[in-house]
Amino acid sequence: MARSPRLADRVAEKAAVKAAGGDGLTIEEVTQRSTGDGVEARSVSQTIRTVDDLLRHIEADLGRFEVAVSEATKWEGLTADKDTGRPIVTELFRVFVRLKPKAGPGVRECVDAMISSALAGRRVRARPIPKSKRGPWAVLVVADTHFGKYCWQKTTGEADYDLDIAAQLVADASRELLDQAPRYKPARMTVAMLGDIYHYDSPAGTTTGGTPLERDGRLQKMIEVGTDSIIGVINDAADVAPADVVVVNGNHDETLTWAAHRLLVERYDARGRVAVDRGFTPRKYLHHGGNLLGFAHGNKAKRKLPQLMALEAAAAWARCPYREIHTGHLHHQAAEWSRPIETLDGVLVRVAPSLGPADDYHAVNGWLGQRRAMELFIYDEGGGLVAMHVAGPRMEVPA
Repeated sequence: MARSPRLADRVAEKAAVKAAGGDGLTIEEVTQRSTGDGVEARSVSQTIRTVDDLLRHIEADLGRFEVAVSEATKWEGLTADKDTGRPIVTELFRVFVRLKPKAGPGVRECVDAMISSALAGRRVRARPIPKSKRGPWAVLVVADTHFGKYCWQKTTGEADYDLDIAAQLVADASRELLDQAPRYKPARMTVAMLGDIYHYDSPAGTTTGGTPLERDGRLQKMIEVGTDSIIGVINDAADVAPADVVVVNGNHDETLTWAAHRLLVERYDARGRVAVDRGFTPRKYLHHGGNLLGFAHGNKAKRKLPQLMALEAAAAWARCPYREIHTGHLHHQAAEWSRPIETLDGVLVRVAPSLGPADDYHAVNGWLGQRRAMELFIYDEGGGLVAMHVAGPRMEVPA
């Protein structure tokens, strides 16, 4: 609260001028007092008619305080003219306001701050995206990174995993793959994010559906490390070729995936080297030359994906002879869909691996020994896969 000539810590303060004149009764009475960590102010006046008027009068610092309670009423006062004795009716206003210290920033302020931060740190690239360029298509698939997942080798029998390890594995694998991409001279680079970027979706450490999980670190730290990592991957991909980013949500982190997606939209724009898909559908489709690719997390409509591709991407389906769908989710290769590659109705459906090892839940259920990797695919412009690269932690050879 900014100090005015009236001291805010006085119990009561009054300034009143009462004059009986030809124009009737004039009253200006303002009282202001401290209430612990807040402030109360009252006025009886002809000129201070609203709460905003009173806030301006006491010079309220609305950067530090917010209105907790307020009231404004009006009544009429009756006086007599000093010359004629005739009654004069005067309108008077009573205004009351109680201010309290502002709490932490609200959801809107937090989102605005996230977007402003993303825009402020946006990496400006000198090379524009070519309007048209023919050549191969490089697709980096980033699936089930599960930032925030916690694994301890002594209870799982596999490997340790936490935020720091996850960030290092994602950085190492993506750089190894992106170092291979330039040899194919791709005209286009796509980063496909297939969901479960983050391991959980709430401060309580639960998935979107409410399943409690073992986790590493606080929610804020998970968001910071995970977001920094995926932005690093996208920036590196854009150094290979003009890049686009496609995002689908996972079942662990549906809320945070869409928040991260929106942040990426604000960080990058089509005038630079990166264009982010703006849709929020559960399945996405991209095409390049004779190739049509679908992207889904893989936890829904598993065996209907080819039919859905034909319906949802009908125009591209008609002109692209080569069709694939990339999914994630089943990095443990569950029995209901056990093969990592399967052809359904003429469409090749791939299940992407995860870089993370088994946690306690997977170890108890026997979902162990799966490959840990990230994958890069190279498609010929005419249609068809021509190369595939895999990167991830190396297997240790027994002594």
